[in-house]
Amino acid sequence: MQQYLDLLNQRYDKIYVITLHRANDRHAHIQKELKGLNYEFFYGKDKKEFSLAELNAAGIYDEALAKKHHRYGKPMPPGMVGCSWSHRLIYEDIIMHRYQQVLILEDDVVLDTQNLALLPEVFVELPNDWELFYFGFALHEVPPANAPLKKLFYHLIHSLGLLKHTHTAIRNLYPKQISKHIYKSGYHDCTHAYALTYSAAKKLAELQTPISFFPDHLLAYAATNELVKAYLVLPKIINQQYQVLEEAPISYLHS
Repeated sequence: MQQYLDLLNQRYDKIYVITLHRANDRHAHIQKELKGLNYEFFYGKDKKEFSLAELNAAGIYDEALAKKHHRYGKPMPPGMVGCSWSHRLIYEDIIMHRYQQVLILEDDVVLDTQNLALLPEVFVELPNDWELFYFGFALHEVPPANAPLKKLFYHLIHSLGLLKHTHTAIRNLYPKQISKHIYKSGYHDCTHAYALTYSAAKKLAELQTPISFFPDHLLAYAATNELVKAYLVLPKIINQQYQVLEEAPISYLHS
């Protein structure tokens, strides 16, 4: 297993693990789960230490814009604002240090030790123009049998002003296989395990200033609207605890 972790260590200029200072149980989990990986804890923004009113007044969070971006016009809850803010701070750190390739993990990841052995093939297959790469995700793993009809329906209701997805995003809603393990990404949930280039960090930081996207919706929006060149791997290599454990521990970052 260490040989595959070393591939990650060698490939990325920086490996971040987003966490909170109070998430001591998560720290213990990560120290065991990622032993052998050269990561660094990145302490994010805790919902217990800010108010949305203060962030809105300071221009850090824009509630009106968040409602505009949300499919059902909902504002972001404090936990999600904190998570989005934490990811944006990482993008800013990437830009400041001019890291060219980074890996971003959250503190509830679980490695798939069997699929980790696919890394040598995956890195050969990954197109050179990649900017965003999902090691793990949820939603739309496989296009449904009626995908063409669903997309046709979505195009129609978008034209009627009843759906916020753009026509470009609708066309890219589901993943498209381009090699044995690599797919052009669709619209996916989760931000627990993804890689970024410097160029993508700049684009995501700009989109998320002020904060107005749920963290996973930001990536999905950028990917499906072709603002970044985004890919994913199947089978997934890194999962969240809730995806593989019957009773996953509390999520500090998102709740």
